[in-house]
This record gives sequence, C-alpha cells and structure tokens, in this order.
Amino acid sequence: MSRLWVPSALTAGVIGAATALPVAILPTSLGVAVGGTVLCALGFVLWPWAVLPVGIIGGSVASGLLGVADVQTFVIMHTLPLVAGCAALAVRYVLGWWPEQSPPWHRTGLAMAVLSAGIGVAAVYGLAMGNLPRNVLVAAYQVAVIPAYFFLALHTLHTRRWLRAAALLYLVSAGVLTTIELSNPGRHGGLLAVLAVPPLMVLAGRARGWRRAGLALLTAVFLADVVLASYRGIWLVTGVAVLILLVRGGAAVRRGVLVTVTGAVLLFGLISLHPGVRERSTVVTMALERDAGHRLPESAVGLAAFAAQPLVGAGLGQSAPQVYVEGYAVTDVGPVYHAFWVMILANSGLLGLFAVLWPVLRALPAGLARRNPLALAFAALTCGFLGAAFFAGPTDGHWELGLLPALTLLASRIRETPTPVVAR
Repeated sequence: MSRLWVPSALTAGVIGAATALPVAILPTSLGVAVGGTVLCALGFVLWPWAVLPVGIIGGSVASGLLGVADVQTFVIMHTLPLVAGCAALAVRYVLGWWPEQSPPWHRTGLAMAVLSAGIGVAAVYGLAMGNLPRNVLVAAYQVAVIPAYFFLALHTLHTRRWLRAAALLYLVSAGVLTTIELSNPGRHGGLLAVLAVPPLMVLAGRARGWRRAGLALLTAVFLADVVLASYRGIWLVTGVAVLILLVRGGAAVRRGVLVTVTGAVLLFGLISLHPGVRERSTVVTMALERDAGHRLPESAVGLAAFAAQPLVGAGLGQSAPQVYVEGYAVTDVGPVYHAFWVMILANSGLLGLFAVLWPVLRALPAGLARRNPLALAFAALTCGFLGAAFFAGPTDGHWELGLLPALTLLASRIRETPTPVVAR
C-alpha cells in the first residue's frame, strides 16, 4: 500500500499545478474559468459519466459562487464543462479506456449528424448573406447544443453503471441545490427540478416501503420548486409530461404520479408558512398576471423574416436592427428570439425546422411505443419541451432536445426484470 503514495502524490501535484497555474498567471475571471475547465477535464478522464451532470448543474453553481449573472458569462460557464468533457473523451479514446459495451448507434444519430452538418452550412450561408459574424456564432450555438448533448449522452451514459452513477450525481446535486433555493425568491426557474420529476415518478411507483417514501419525498421537493417556478414554459413541460405518463403509463406509473403529487401537496402545505416561500409565491402570482409583453411583437419580426424566405430563412445570425418593439422601445431583434421555433424559422426556414425536428421525433417512438417506463418518462419530457419551445428561447439553447432523446434511446435498451412466477 505504501508504494501507492508516490504515484498518488505525483498525480495530485500535477493536477494541482495544472489547476493553479491558470489562476495565478491569468486575470481573475479568466484564470478561474481556465483552471476550472482543466480540473473538470482531468476529472472527466476518470469519471466520464459526470460530464453532463456537471455541465448542466455546474454552470448555475459557478455563476452563483462568482456572483455573475450576465448572459454571456452564464453561457460560457455552461459551455466550458462540455468542452472539458469532449477533451476528456478524446484522451480516453487515445488511451483505449473504453468499457466493453460500445455506444449504441441508432438512426437518430444519423439525423443528429445531418443536423450538425446543416448548422455549418447555415452558418456559411448566414455569413454570405452579410449577417454579423458574432450573430452567426450566437445563433449557431443555440442549435449546436442539441446534437452536442445528444452525442455526449450517448458516449458517457451508454452503460447501465455509468447511467446509474450520472443519475445519482444529478439527483443529489440538484436536490441539494433545489432545497437550498426553495425559499429564495431570487433563485428560481424550475429547469433542474423538472428534468428529474417524471423519472422519479416512475421509480416511486415501482418501489416499495421506505424506498418509495424516500423517492416520493425527493420528488415532492422537485415538484414544489416547479410549482414555484416563474416560467410558464416549465409549467407547460410538467403538465404535458405528467399527462403523457397518466395516459401511456401502466398502473405502477400512475401510482407513482399519485404518490408523488400527494407528497408534494403535503410538503407545500408545510413549507408555505416560511417567509421566503411566501415571498416566492408572490413572484409566481406576478408572473401569472404578467402578459407576454414584447414577446409577440418580437416574434412578429422573426416571422416576417421567415415569410420573406420561407425555405432557408435569412441564414444563421439573422437580425433586424433598430426595430421598434412595443414594450421594449427601439432595439435590435434577433438572432435569438424568446420563442425558439421562431428563431429556427427566421434563421434557417422550413429546412432548418425539419433538420431540428427530424432527430427529436425519431427518438420518441422508443419511449412512447415500447412503453418502457423510464424511456416513457424521458419521451414525455421531450414532448413537453417541444411544446414549451413555442414560448421559450433560453440563452443557452434548448439542449434538452438533444439530451432527452438520447436518454430515451438509452433507457429503452434497459430490459425489464421479469417478475418471478411462483408455482402453485
């Protein structure tokens, strides 16, 4: 055992130096970002299944710790762990560190590859149309995260052990973060919580005893965060997903929905007396009373650009400078719109819409037709986000439309354990 101290100390020294050096020689924010990326890459070489949980949650945590809330920094914090993950996978490939089970190939992967190539073509077309390079880059990122998350999920979660480890890391991290922020009016949104709700409902319905009670309690915490979210898109996602579970799921799935919703009602009744929860409820009430504001006039600008060139749009980076938008004064509109599908139509037309929907819709039958409970949960979430994309255009892109189809395909490969038949 003592022989392990030398290589362990050398490894720790190399990791420490690689992390500390950028922090020491670069400006503060840049040094922290580079150092964190290097640390993530080294960790992902050993634990590749952590790429997506860290990528999804890490950006929110890092932004909160650094006290930075601007959109550009948040997107960078969200992207760097993914870059580190890709680098780590390349290192593992060179070293031959792959499990015996290879990543699955599905026709959805071909459709995602076509989407990736199409993004490059659309970017070149956007530059040829005279769109600003910065706008082309922003628009390309919005769509490129979809195939990026899809392929990262296929290559880091394709074994049952890696999928279980990633799920556990995500649930623990998101559960702690959600519990801390449940009574904080300044930290709400519900996105991290809603991703966990349908799968946990399925697991709770299939569990027994204390395990079911624990899963129901965890789901209740996430559901409370979803209810207190100030984004209508999150409520739409949850409603669509739960409805699909009730319609397509079996008795165990319906039982899980009933148990977890009941637990959420009881939990919400207990925490409703907390001052922070009451203040956050007020924020929700204000969100319900608030109208669409500048979203509809803004969407009208994007739809006008689509109507001018319905087949291919105005190219990635499409923008209408100095447009008067009711409720928002005179401003530049595009390339990102608050409605994701409007952005797709304005930037890449019907061909772009088909390129995005084709791989997503191809993955749905694996969850909706085979009726595997976990695959059904992820497919139900996919349907919810497809609907929410009509009303929401997040600054970090709809990466859920890449992650959830991949999880649907991966979960559909997990065979059900047959119920033992007892001879009479």
